[in-house]
Amino acid sequence: MKKSKELLLFTFALLTTLINAQAPWEKGKLEVSDNGHYLQHSSGDPFLWIGDTGWGMFQQLTREEIDLYLDNRQELGFTVIQAVAHWSPHGGGMKRSPDNAANAYGHRPFTGTEKDPNTSEPLVVKGGDKNSPNDYWDNADYVVEAVKKRNMYLALLPLWAAQLITGTEQYTAEEAKTYGKFLGNRYGKEPHIIWVLGGDTKAQFDAYDKNQNYSSYDNLSIYRAMAEGIVSGVTGKSPAWNEQNPAWDEVLLTYHPNGDYPYGSSQWFHNDVWQDVNGVEVWKEVNDVYRTMLHDYQLKEPVKPSLFLEGSYEYGTYRHECGWVTPVRVRRQFYQTFFAGGAGHTYGAGPIWAMRGNDGDYNCGYTWQQALDFPGARQVAEIGKEFLRTHKWNEWIPNGSVISGVGENESLKTAVTTSSKDMALIYFSNHSSCQVNNILDGDAEAYWFYPRDGAKENLKPFKQNESRDMIPPSNWEDAVLVLKIKV
Repeated sequence: MKKSKELLLFTFALLTTLINAQAPWEKGKLEVSDNGHYLQHSSGDPFLWIGDTGWGMFQQLTREEIDLYLDNRQELGFTVIQAVAHWSPHGGGMKRSPDNAANAYGHRPFTGTEKDPNTSEPLVVKGGDKNSPNDYWDNADYVVEAVKKRNMYLALLPLWAAQLITGTEQYTAEEAKTYGKFLGNRYGKEPHIIWVLGGDTKAQFDAYDKNQNYSSYDNLSIYRAMAEGIVSGVTGKSPAWNEQNPAWDEVLLTYHPNGDYPYGSSQWFHNDVWQDVNGVEVWKEVNDVYRTMLHDYQLKEPVKPSLFLEGSYEYGTYRHECGWVTPVRVRRQFYQTFFAGGAGHTYGAGPIWAMRGNDGDYNCGYTWQQALDFPGARQVAEIGKEFLRTHKWNEWIPNGSVISGVGENESLKTAVTTSSKDMALIYFSNHSSCQVNNILDGDAEAYWFYPRDGAKENLKPFKQNESRDMIPPSNWEDAVLVLKIKV
């Protein structure tokens, strides 16, 4: 009897391990959900995008460093890694590098000179492979495979457009299409690639900038051509960017904009056939997360999911003191993304994203390796992800009628109810009060959840239609209040 019990426990443990080790794409390719507000596998299982920002990984890191970084992010629970194939190296307290800068092994991505790449001719040399690279793209293959074998998705930016399209104009539409086809050909069979166009830039601009300097450009055709190139490389078909075609269903595409509200990708591409998901960046505008994400959530014809692709990095300065972006500011961005109906959120650490330099004003004395242990990463990828999954995040619908006295900026309160109408959740961005209304169809259990460490504190149940003034527990920096219909 004892041996049978031990065998049963062993079998259960082995089965649990196998389930946890399952690659997510075995549930089917990613697609937009029926309601248009989140991503799911073709099996119908929701996909929770919890991303990390490793922009410079392709260009900056050795294979050993790639493994160090990815092992850490996998262990913490990230589901997506964002990185750039043709990175224009900057940040890390160091001067920006040339547009055709070599990677850690001395290989450049394109023919041409160090400062002037021929972006329609990737520099491919025969004879190498991902483990013994003799060109830039062999090492890129290593990155792609390294992310895959850790069961994470790679949100792949073909290039950093802020420097290479808007800045130095290294790509024409024809060159972008050729390069997109090259990448699609090379990585189109990989099940874990998500394509992200742009790279910290507006696709179109005709106005005065923040310094009142007039600026005007229109790069829409370049990104649309690149999307056409990618789908051609992946599928062998050649649909136009505005043509309904089954080939577009074989690739998942979004766009990474810059951080000025309201310029998310929905401003330019919401109605484009090629863009499946809208992308948002707020950068240093930490108080714009909720309204920017809610703006996209409320768009119709068509309804599309929206991803928070870049915010304020943990321990970044943003013209403040080192460490101005504290873990609680990281958490606010995370929870406000999903309380506004977002489909996913990407975290970032100040010293990590550039993956270069061990000191300097931006890094505040931290190396990127040291920053792997910043607390915000765990609070997002482990504690936050688990909370979302156990509270049916894909059913969340923004619902302001749950609260009165919402506050603003760092005192903002936001609320959702589930589509199954069995839960209401309120996120308190700081330790301040508001009135909470039980609008659920029945009495509700109630408890506080602390996003910092996962602590839970039970409360007296809410009667149906009861309103109550609520403030988070003493010494909590932020909190989620959960009301759940009593079963």
